[in-house]
Amino acid sequence: MFRNLLSILILLPVAMLVSCQGKRTENNKMQLTVSIIPQKYLAEFIAGDKFNVQAMLPPGSNHETYEPAPRDMEKISTSKLYLALGALDFELTWLDRLKASNPGMKVINTSEGIEMLNGHIHEGEAENETGHKSHGIDPHTWLSASCMKIQAANICTALSLADSSNTTIYKENLDKFNHLADSIDREIREKLTGSEGKSILIFHPALAYFCRDYGLTQISIEQDGKEPSPAYIAELVKTAKKKGIKSIFISKEFDTRNAEVIAREINGKVVVFDPMAENWPENMIHLAQLIAEN
Repeated sequence: MFRNLLSILILLPVAMLVSCQGKRTENNKMQLTVSIIPQKYLAEFIAGDKFNVQAMLPPGSNHETYEPAPRDMEKISTSKLYLALGALDFELTWLDRLKASNPGMKVINTSEGIEMLNGHIHEGEAENETGHKSHGIDPHTWLSASCMKIQAANICTALSLADSSNTTIYKENLDKFNHLADSIDREIREKLTGSEGKSILIFHPALAYFCRDYGLTQISIEQDGKEPSPAYIAELVKTAKKKGIKSIFISKEFDTRNAEVIAREINGKVVVFDPMAENWPENMIHLAQLIAEN
């Protein structure tokens, strides 16, 4: 009797695992992983109800400093595809390790075909304290309707290759997204009428693609990912006063203290925006409104 009981206790966890696995796959959906929340919106738009889509970085996290915990690494254990942006600091540090933990997972760079822009270029391409000009790739391609259309096309191709039986659905969803992106672009242009050629003072240079699309110039406070020096802050204050800039934009995941120091010097204010908001269309319009008002 004891031997029979022992056998039952040994087999019970296995039975529970099989049961859980059955529930996890009974909807017949494949697992798809992206890096950040805005990508989740786009992937779900193209995939419809054919994939389970999850984001590695939780809401409120910073892609430059985020390090996945063991439970986060488990997220990709059953993922068939990983849709990467290609230039996020998180991806550059962790993507090879994520791939190693799930060798069967195919990694797709959804920014393929996008002309990547320098983000860390300061006013007048000013030289930093080491005497070198400041450059760095801006990964924030999702803050551009034109870039998102390219990413959407890459996602459509990836999903069609992974699930060819639903290619028609993915292409139809791509067409719908392109119409949406064009509509968002038109509304942004209307809101920014008369703003062409103006400069935006921003703490972390997240708007290179947005500014390119709408004829704006971003001036970065942060220097190659580092806090600005007192000398550079003084330079920025002079530039802001010269250009009549009264607002400093900053992503919500960053400390606002340095931005507030400059805002006081120019008798201006700090404007917080969220580049990681999940509702992409709403967030793009909101960002345009903030820039138009400030």
